[in-house]
Amino acid sequence: MAKFRYKAKNIDNKIMKGVLFAKDEEELRQILSNQKYFLVSARKISESTQFFTFLERVSPDVLAIFCREFAIMISAGITITKAIETLKTSTRNRKLREILEEVHIELLKGRMLSDSLEKYPKTFPVFFRNMIRIGEISGRLDKVLPELADYYENDTKVKKQVRSAMAYPTFMVILSIAVVAVLSLFVIPIFGELFSSFDAELPKITQISIAVSDFFRMNFGFIVLGIFLLALLLKWLKSRPMVRLWLDQMKLVFPVVKNVVIAQITARFTSGLSTLLKSGIPVVDAISTMGKMLGNKAVEERFAISVSEIKRGQGIAKAIKTIDLFPDMLIQMLVVGEETAELELVLDKTSGYFGENVNASIKRMVSIIEPLMTILVGFMVLFVIVSVFIPMLDLMNAIDRLG
Repeated sequence: MAKFRYKAKNIDNKIMKGVLFAKDEEELRQILSNQKYFLVSARKISESTQFFTFLERVSPDVLAIFCREFAIMISAGITITKAIETLKTSTRNRKLREILEEVHIELLKGRMLSDSLEKYPKTFPVFFRNMIRIGEISGRLDKVLPELADYYENDTKVKKQVRSAMAYPTFMVILSIAVVAVLSLFVIPIFGELFSSFDAELPKITQISIAVSDFFRMNFGFIVLGIFLLALLLKWLKSRPMVRLWLDQMKLVFPVVKNVVIAQITARFTSGLSTLLKSGIPVVDAISTMGKMLGNKAVEERFAISVSEIKRGQGIAKAIKTIDLFPDMLIQMLVVGEETAELELVLDKTSGYFGENVNASIKRMVSIIEPLMTILVGFMVLFVIVSVFIPMLDLMNAIDRLG
């Protein structure tokens, strides 16, 4: 199958542009003809162009906008097929636009929207697809879509909080690397040559600095290659199920990041479960779905056990408590929700609180990391200054004595 960028028009001379998969131009012409459009021009998209489209992803904020606009159209009485046709031309995200082109073709063939989305699990998560399916079957798609938009807007907000809070520590890490590189490659070699010309006996700290500098200069290419290969190895290891599980377990116990990870999982769980319940999904199915949506394999395994317990008749709050992850406040709120049969309402009220708690957890983590990074950078600079200026002072004293 090749990918074509095409231009077509109908009998009213309405122009339609887009991207479609087809075996050849003749099949493309047939696909458009079925939509009562005539092919005007077509160009096969090169592999390099496809590569850059592949790199572009559909982020949660793009999904939120898509859901919000889709909901407005459905509420106004526009059919799903017509709404998707409109959205595919209005979205600025190339990846989403191309997917909607394919989805639109499937809808014209009579397929359900949720079935059409199943082909794109990396773009539309299981949570999204389940919600759309429930909305279609129940005839409440106009109610489900705003809930999805709210969920992804909250998800985007949390991620932006994380990025914003981590900006300074990240800058300090980059600064540390830059300081080491500049000092090792440019500053220390100059002083090393100066000291060698005087044939002076150097202190141990200076010898270490010069040795490290020489190592970096002589092996710079190998070091860069090694870092690149290490990054590839780490990426490959993270794709292995056992390694991924171990890393996710470490996130739950490592002191610096543990509280942030748990806060994020709690916020996502309460927000997502509330959204699913409001859409009419049974509580057991909703909890099972959320277990797979929290982005942590270790937590997913614990959820699977809890869901089994709920199916055997155990209370929701008690089963969730056995996961041994969530704060006591959430467990108590689940108890209240069960006893009053208002679980959906209770979760809706508490999800905002736990969302704000993520920001507080991040700030606490950054307050620990920032001084550590400042001390690290200061230590490196101080080490170089001391290693350079001690022999400099010795040389100046020696010159004074000779004078």
